[in-house]
Amino acid sequence: MRFTDKFMQSNIPFLCTPIIGKTKEELIDEIASVSLKNPDIIEWRVDYFQDIHDFEKVVEVARTLKEVSNDIPLLLTLRSVAEGGNPTSLSTMKVVELLVHICKTSFIDLIDFEINNPDEEIRQIKKAAIEHDKFLILSYHDYSKTPANEELIEIFKRAQTLGADVAKIAVMPNDHGDVLRLLDVTNQAKEVLQIPVATMSLNSLGAISRMFGWVFGSRLIYTVGANSSAPGQIPIEEIQRLIKTISTYQK
Repeated sequence: MRFTDKFMQSNIPFLCTPIIGKTKEELIDEIASVSLKNPDIIEWRVDYFQDIHDFEKVVEVARTLKEVSNDIPLLLTLRSVAEGGNPTSLSTMKVVELLVHICKTSFIDLIDFEINNPDEEIRQIKKAAIEHDKFLILSYHDYSKTPANEELIEIFKRAQTLGADVAKIAVMPNDHGDVLRLLDVTNQAKEVLQIPVATMSLNSLGAISRMFGWVFGSRLIYTVGANSSAPGQIPIEEIQRLIKTISTYQK
């Protein structure tokens, strides 16, 4: 069974662990360490890579990471500064060009692209993803607040309309009520969408959403293997133990 089929059919969340090395050597060390912890997906945050402007070097590193990843699926994410990413030298046009280019290789299995990008750019990425059998995550990040429930649902619907295989929302809570609202929206999404979602409330206040969001329908949990890429991520070993415990009592 292909990874994508497993993801779509599983009731247990998939665990994604980022690697954020600046050089090929740092990335190899990271992925060697992370892969031993058995995540379901390894996310390469390519916005941290110092040679991101050289597309062939990106492909070369992707090839090497695939070789040393123990066949764990690789997600490539180029997060924008506006949504919490590391600054890069790439223009918006070059970002799209790089993601289309990487879709044509066999080394990356999933692509993350932000839903706030123009529709035409999303369509270009989606076309490349379909043609080369890549899984597309359309993501939304708000590091200042948790938008109203209705707005969050509309973001999910837009992601589905634009062809996302998974819709991801990560938002900042200002109180526990914001965290509860996100869990409620996650639960509602199961009723209004035909695609899976991944949701997370950021920082320590939102950590509970990373631990228990999957019970409400979040299908993807971003965890720490070696280095964190966002505030509030929890070590993968702790999430693995928690899922095992909760799953035992849900039977």
